[in-house]
Amino acid sequence: VLANARFGSVISDAGQAYSWYENAHEFRLTPWENDPVSDRSGEAYYLRDEESGECWSPTILPTRGQGDYLTRHGFGYSVFTHRESGIDSELTVFVAEEAPVKLAILTLSNNSGRTRKLSVTGYVEWTLGESRIRSAPHIVTHAASIPGGCGVMANNFYGDNGGERTAFFAVSGNYCSLMGDRREFIGRNGSLRSPSTMKLRRLSGKTGAGLDPCGALQSAATFIDG
Repeated sequence: VLANARFGSVISDAGQAYSWYENAHEFRLTPWENDPVSDRSGEAYYLRDEESGECWSPTILPTRGQGDYLTRHGFGYSVFTHRESGIDSELTVFVAEEAPVKLAILTLSNNSGRTRKLSVTGYVEWTLGESRIRSAPHIVTHAASIPGGCGVMANNFYGDNGGERTAFFAVSGNYCSLMGDRREFIGRNGSLRSPSTMKLRRLSGKTGAGLDPCGALQSAATFIDG
């Protein structure tokens, strides 16, 4: 459990997580699934080789790559390391000591012997309430202007539980795109293991009301060997 007085998150060895604000039952930011066997999550990260289209996660789930993963849990943080096709990744996840913010720092190293262009995609399913089934129809997503990056903000104005609060998901990077529609991100008959959007060059930018709400962000960069 990663938590402070106002914000908390539970994360598994496979990297699957859910997060909440102030109350883990009444104001869930992302879905909670009581199923330790499938270890389903509403939070995910993906890496993609922009030349080959190969896609994998820096954590075991949802899209396991080749080779081994190493997970380390410490006091208030978790670290996930992996090597895929000469790309070393280290994802460190923790909650700020005082602010209601969860941070994920991804460090990439290119040891493949050639220049590589990679994209990183992050995804969250917004709940913003006790039950996503009840709250999702009332959630509105919109793009956020972030210096040196991009973000998706979400509000649930229905009822008095969190109507004045804004949830946000943001990434740094000059070449970034976003979307707020889960149905478009996953695709018809798709899943988080292989979302259809990962076959497209960029995220569509679609946000608004009346969608199946999510926050998805993608940032691309070129990595020199070594």
